[in-house]
Amino acid sequence: MASSKTFDAYVDGLDDVLRAFRQLPKDASNELRQASSAIAERHMVPAWKNAALYYAGPWGDKIANTVRVRRDRIPAVQIGGNRKVFRGGATPTMVRYPSDAGQVRPSIPAAFGDGADWISKVRTYQPAALREWSQAVDRVVQKWAVM
Repeated sequence: MASSKTFDAYVDGLDDVLRAFRQLPKDASNELRQASSAIAERHMVPAWKNAALYYAGPWGDKIANTVRVRRDRIPAVQIGGNRKVFRGGATPTMVRYPSDAGQVRPSIPAAFGDGADWISKVRTYQPAALREWSQAVDRVVQKWAVM
């Protein structure tokens, strides 16, 4: 099963900001990656783990164990993995979305029922994470911008 990317928030002008970072030295991007990783570790990882643990039903603990920071210029997490951890050989990646949305097509087992809608419970971290990331971008730009 291929991984899919989903986004929690839309930031107007983000592509322009990331494109502008290419004009700065590599160290500036590395500094932003470090700040983004710290923000994701502080805000996103706990929010996603808690949502999985408390709302994803019997699959939650194994999904929560796979939440980890993804190193990027924006705060990001990776959820799931290809290691078979469920009886029957399923991976956390394979049950991540069916446990949320339920049986949305015939190829998804009926065990997921209507789903737990656990992914919608995770959004509370957004204001603080976006504020900190914006401040990190400002710091990096002030430090590395060439006038």
